[in-house]
Amino acid sequence: MVELGTTRFGKYLLMEKLAVGGMAQLYRAKITGIQGFEKLIAIKTILPHLANEKELLTSFIDEAKLAALLHHQNIVQIYDFGSMEGSYFIAMEYLLGKDLRHILHQAQERGKPISDELALYIVSRICSGLDYAHNLKDYQGKSLNIIHRDISPQNIFVTYEGEVKIVDFGIAKAASQSTITQFGMIKGKISYMSPEQASGQPIDHRSDIFSTGILLYEMITHKRMFTGADTMQILARVSKADFEPPEVARRGLPSRIYEIINKSLAKDYEQRYQSCGEMLADIEECMIALSLRPSARTLSQYMKDLFHDEMAAESQTMQDIKITEEPIEPVAIEEKKPEQKTPEKPESVPKVKPQEVKKSRGLMYGGAAIVLIGLIIAVTFWLKEKPATPPGKEAAVKPAPSSGPEPIAKAAPEKESIVSLKATEKSPSPSAEANGLVEQAVGLKEKNPEEAKSLLLRAVQLDPSNIQGQFQLGTVYMKLKDYPRAIESFRKVGGLDSNHAAAFFNLGYLYAIQKDYGSSEEMYDRVVKLAPSYLDEALFNLGMVQEKQGKRKQSIESLERALAVNPNNEMVKKLLAKLKGKP
Repeated sequence: MVELGTTRFGKYLLMEKLAVGGMAQLYRAKITGIQGFEKLIAIKTILPHLANEKELLTSFIDEAKLAALLHHQNIVQIYDFGSMEGSYFIAMEYLLGKDLRHILHQAQERGKPISDELALYIVSRICSGLDYAHNLKDYQGKSLNIIHRDISPQNIFVTYEGEVKIVDFGIAKAASQSTITQFGMIKGKISYMSPEQASGQPIDHRSDIFSTGILLYEMITHKRMFTGADTMQILARVSKADFEPPEVARRGLPSRIYEIINKSLAKDYEQRYQSCGEMLADIEECMIALSLRPSARTLSQYMKDLFHDEMAAESQTMQDIKITEEPIEPVAIEEKKPEQKTPEKPESVPKVKPQEVKKSRGLMYGGAAIVLIGLIIAVTFWLKEKPATPPGKEAAVKPAPSSGPEPIAKAAPEKESIVSLKATEKSPSPSAEANGLVEQAVGLKEKNPEEAKSLLLRAVQLDPSNIQGQFQLGTVYMKLKDYPRAIESFRKVGGLDSNHAAAFFNLGYLYAIQKDYGSSEEMYDRVVKLAPSYLDEALFNLGMVQEKQGKRKQSIESLERALAVNPNNEMVKKLLAKLKGKP
């Protein structure tokens, strides 16, 4: 690393050069603001002597445009992009940790190879991030068809806290871009390419799946998959998918692991996993079957053991930097509880379904949070007018009045969340053992969510159709901020019960915090059609995500419906007035 002292770069202070690559250089920097606000970030700038290279400049701009669309916990977050002092730059989140190439090298040097369960966990997080990117849609609902094209150890970053991040979308492409990779032009690191990419053929998202399979192969077998005397020899082997089978490279592994590796590495992409979500599901099922319970915490411990000396040096460096960490956007506001009254029956509101009437609003773990996100986005000052909810006070649960659906003011505290949830009559009866595990998990969820997660994983393994177990597993993942897995759990609930409004409501929340507003809108729309007792809350959140997409007319219509359901919902009134007052 090169010491800079401190160099002003617009509103940023460049403090230290961290790395230099073939196209760009990376700095540790901080953003400064009024009243002493500071935040550590990373600044990536194109190399000065390449500033006039049109193709490289286009690639750098493409990276920034694509990365700005991606909001996922397993993809590095982009904060800013622009041109300054004759150079383009990208400002992104600053991460403390190492890339996978460095980790594998250090593991070999110190004789501490990555365990099978951590290898599976790392790849599961890569799959989660890629599945999100591959399925990302624009605001019109059209798929962007993003392909990373360079999934390799250098572009997988693991933080000391056990987070896994995909970085560098520098050669990624979206179908809508005007600049596309020319036929026959090879980009990416040869040893981690798919056969079709190495042959210069057209590729799709399944090329990223092959590259991800290479990472899993190398972490599991502790060997390089493609080797050769020179570049051309390696390229020839990659083109033919000529590698030592994992069963030979490392003998004695469970058959499930071999099956996952081999399916991800099929030469014919039609025989491969057809999506990263499919590969992720197999990995999770494999870990459950093998009683493996990796987590960000266990990965963090491995990182701290492996890089103890480096962490000490970096910690000292951080101590030398006086910094006050603040989020770029506020993410937490004190919960408030508006006054609750029973409205008169609105003529246009669908009838409440009987099974929904009995559900506690405490089921809506995500309901309050998405309302708060919406308030942050639109009208944070509203909350100052409302009394705070007393600690421990839970929202009342009452049958819906015959004159109309019961109004919802705010979701109950999360500690109440699923205790009263029961499977609908359509669901098959879960085994007594699975139900017992679920009940144990409910009691542990607050004090020991990791143990609760383990119990719930066992429960759903015993009885995959246990709706209560799947739902509670989703809420535990939310508590652990493992949003991709929470999404998978709630999707399973929705698959088991297409009328499960609570699962779709929480999916709406999860998509919203990932800024996938199109998917969030779809989920809240489903909740509205089911017309649960918290219909006005669902309509309010639907209006919020519609507003985020610029759908002003639809947003106003949703809010007007919410007000028809509950004329006393002050938050709806104020947002509706604000939207109608905008030019």
